[in-house]
Amino acid sequence: MKIIGIIAEYNPFHNGHAYQIAKVRELTGADYVVAAMSGDFIQRGEPAILDKYARAAMALHGGVDLVLELPALWACSSAEHFAMAGVTLLEKMGCVDGICFGAETDTLPLLSLLADILAEEPQSYREALSSYLKSGMNFPTARAKAFQKFFKDSDFPAERAYEASPVLLDSTEETLDALLRTPNNILAIEYLKALKRRRSSIKPILLKRQGAGYHDTLPFGGAASPASFASATGIRNLLLQTPADALSRQDAASPSATAVPPAILPSLQAAMPASALSILQSYLSKSPLLTADDFSSILGYCLLSSDKTALEEVYDMTPEMANRLYKNRYRFQSFSQFCAENKRLDITYSRMSRTLLHLMLDMTASFYDSGKQLDYIPYLRMLGFRKDSAPLLSAMKNNAAVPVISKLADASNLLSAGAASLLEKDLFAADLYEQRKTGKTKHGFSCSEYQKNLIVLPINDGTGGFR
Repeated sequence: MKIIGIIAEYNPFHNGHAYQIAKVRELTGADYVVAAMSGDFIQRGEPAILDKYARAAMALHGGVDLVLELPALWACSSAEHFAMAGVTLLEKMGCVDGICFGAETDTLPLLSLLADILAEEPQSYREALSSYLKSGMNFPTARAKAFQKFFKDSDFPAERAYEASPVLLDSTEETLDALLRTPNNILAIEYLKALKRRRSSIKPILLKRQGAGYHDTLPFGGAASPASFASATGIRNLLLQTPADALSRQDAASPSATAVPPAILPSLQAAMPASALSILQSYLSKSPLLTADDFSSILGYCLLSSDKTALEEVYDMTPEMANRLYKNRYRFQSFSQFCAENKRLDITYSRMSRTLLHLMLDMTASFYDSGKQLDYIPYLRMLGFRKDSAPLLSAMKNNAAVPVISKLADASNLLSAGAASLLEKDLFAADLYEQRKTGKTKHGFSCSEYQKNLIVLPINDGTGGFR
């Protein structure tokens, strides 16, 4: 039995994700594909636009056999810790053979070489990086220059049997900078670095990203070319640019009405599998899309109720950041406005957003240290599975290095105090998301995470029906 893992957000699930799943099955002969998926908050320091259960359902309908939740602490962490937690989750299943990820380049030796250097951190590279950072360069530029200096001045490439070495020796600073700035390349390198640091037997499987770039947009009202995979960013932007009342809950008198307005439907039909679009339609008929600014009032309260000492205790907060946020707290208007106003050359918008999210979710530096001491993943929490993946579930339960949680009610009997604390943070994040989602509709009441059910897909009977 061959099992392949994917680390993802599926925010939302689109044709590119479906292509990755189908392609890795084709290339490896995989029997099962597992997704380690972020919960309700994601790596850029924002809420996912759809809740984790809708996104898990999209993934299962799109070809994934099992969805496990990446703990909230790591799901909204830096690329390094996000990748380390994802790789650790797959490793602790005890039955995963490979990890598949995409990148803007399809040269695995090149990314592996960069990952090895970052994992080993040779002294000459560290010194060069430190020197460039002290000169005032931002981190991505300083890193690219440090790599270039390292390759030019050391004999490291000559000692390594990598096809990438000549490429890197001939690379300009601009080439390296571009290589290291693209989001999928950054994560690919971090996955490879995590595999090396954990001495993992899981094999990396690289797929070149197809279609639109990470930041590309979709046309409003016009269908994208089916051969061109739209990015999740493009789909999100299209949905969020649509007037809220056009995506609001439908009138009960017309339950068959579509929740997606006709103006954007062609673009979504071209960008998403039919099953994912159907789930999106159903979701929008009852629930709103969420953005960071939907949490503005909560963040504003947290800023006003925290002194500088409390701010300094927040995970990934520096004393300089804490001082600036404290000084500017009366300039707060919204989550996004405050991020934009307080980012700096050395602090990107995404990092500022993550840090403010950590404040809102009460994720302190000491809590982060505890998570690392637990080796990132002290439990495997299931969000959903396909009924015909019973052999996969058995393999995981028989080989997992940590408890497998399918029912939250059982967690207290399975977890240590430290692991239970990490899970409580997941539950708080989910309940906060649910509360804001319900509050935005002003319809009904929020539902505790303990009341949510696993997403279970029936068995396909081979005729298009399910049983």
